[in-house]
Amino acid sequence: KKADPGTVVELQTSDRGSTTDVPEWVEKAGHELLDSVEHDDYWSLYVEKA
Repeated sequence: KKADPGTVVELQTSDRGSTTDVPEWVEKAGHELLDSVEHDDYWSLYVEKA
């Protein structure tokens, strides 16, 4: 809530379900999912704050 609009946040998660849950939440919240990167044992999801 304290980040300025346009700030990009990297969310790191090892929960596979986050790869579908987070994009749904991002859309509902009005933010933008910029990218989702799969690593060996986790994902990085990049979200731009609206």
